[in-house]
Amino acid sequence: MNIAIIGSKDFDSLEYHIQDSLRFLGHNVFHIDVKDVIKIPYKYNYWATKFFPKYDEHVFTKIADRIIDQKPDLVIGVYRFIHPSCIKKIKKELKNIKVIHINPDALTTFEYQQIFVSDYDAYFTKDPYIVDFMKGKMNLNAHYLPEAFNQRVHKPTDKDRAILEKETDIDVVTFGTMYPYRANMVKNLVDNGINVKLFGVPDRRFPQKAVENNFTNEFITGDRKSEVLSGSKIVFNNFHYAEIESVNVKFFEIAGIGGFQICDYKPIIKEYSVIDPEKFTYKNISEAIEKIRYYIDKPEERYAICEQQRAHFLEHHTYERRMQTMLEVIN
Repeated sequence: MNIAIIGSKDFDSLEYHIQDSLRFLGHNVFHIDVKDVIKIPYKYNYWATKFFPKYDEHVFTKIADRIIDQKPDLVIGVYRFIHPSCIKKIKKELKNIKVIHINPDALTTFEYQQIFVSDYDAYFTKDPYIVDFMKGKMNLNAHYLPEAFNQRVHKPTDKDRAILEKETDIDVVTFGTMYPYRANMVKNLVDNGINVKLFGVPDRRFPQKAVENNFTNEFITGDRKSEVLSGSKIVFNNFHYAEIESVNVKFFEIAGIGGFQICDYKPIIKEYSVIDPEKFTYKNISEAIEKIRYYIDKPEERYAICEQQRAHFLEHHTYERRMQTMLEVIN
């Protein structure tokens, strides 16, 4: 099948993993990013599309033209800010084509709700709450599609686990943008004497002074992410508050890499995990601290959980699995 993707080409983004997995499955993929049609820095272009409607429409008309030239069988939109005119033009010019949207994020990231006024044939999203809302309130053809991990990117290291932990020398690690809610949770860990290392981007608008010294000032992807997450005794994975009935992509990546995570409790985790969620989830920060203290000095127990989870996730939660499910639904 010839498939076009509209979205970021950044390494380790959802779009990257979608195109990588579809190619692995044998499909031809045309992947187009805003940066392919407008040669200015992404952040300037992003804000221009927000404040200048004609400019926004112009950018996505150029993207539509490039896709029409390719004559794909299927178009997958991933950006949440695709201009509705782009989808309208593609469907007008290419008869009988399927155009779908895959939304990977929580409900706080719908931009100006462009996807709800675009004529997609199907919508895929990870949160059952959003699926029910889209189907029940707007009568949209919405489907549940959890996030996943890419086993060609999110993979264990070859080093012995105990040796790697000793070399890495991290008790608890967390990674990603340090939003205020996340920083406050980490502050609670630090205040309780837990040694935490932070990889990623601090929130420069509202810096949390209490955790500034815990930052490594390194953003991790690929093999480096695998090394850090495998080498840390515990990965503290605190979900965004807008994850209503869903989990974040880190949940799948950590398990796929073979890291040991302690994360927020969500009932849906029972659907994903081969391990009883009660063993590695928390309902409040006090419980998180209690479980961190329990597992810190129990490496064999941690390793056993990691091995079982990784084998299970490799069988059930890869992007290939998700893409096969998506194609079955639309066909």
